[in-house]
Amino acid sequence: MRFLITALICALFASCASTQKQAFTTVEIEEIKLRYIEKKQFKRIHEYLTGKENTGNRMILRSTPDEKDGHYFTLILDEKVGKLPKGTVIVGDFFTPSSVEKQTQEFTLPNKRPKTNEISFGLTGAKWLDKGGTPSAWRFTIIDPNGNVLTEKQSYLWKL
Repeated sequence: MRFLITALICALFASCASTQKQAFTTVEIEEIKLRYIEKKQFKRIHEYLTGKENTGNRMILRSTPDEKDGHYFTLILDEKVGKLPKGTVIVGDFFTPSSVEKQTQEFTLPNKRPKTNEISFGLTGAKWLDKGGTPSAWRFTIIDPNGNVLTEKQSYLWKL
C-alpha cells in the first residue's frame, strides 16, 4: 500500500514538473493615468526611520532613480507585472510643449517585481523638469526579451 501511494505521489510531482509554462504573447494596457507627484508624497514612515524608500506593493520606475519629483504615468495592465517575461522592456516616447523632437525613455523591468498590475513610470530629474511642461503626447510600448511588441498604447494627440 505504501509503495502504491509513494508511486502515485512521485507520478504527480513528475507531471507537475514537466508541464511547460505557456509562452506569454500578449498583454493589454487598459489605462494610463498622468499626474505630477512631488517627493514628499512618496515618503513613508519606513523611509523616515531607515532613510531607504519602501515602495511596498508598487512598481515605480524613474528616469533619474535618485530624483522623485516629476511627471508620472501609471500604466494599468490586464495582467500582473510579475507574469511578464524577464528582460521585458518598456519604451516611452514623449512630446513636450517646449520640444519639437520626440524624447524617449527606456526601462528594463527588474527581475524582482511586486504583485500588482500597475507600473508607475516617472519622468524625473532636471532633463524633464527644466525643459518645461507636462508631456502633451505620449506612446508606451512593452517589448519582450526577443524584441516582439506585446502591446502599445498612445495618447489621442500622438495619433494626430
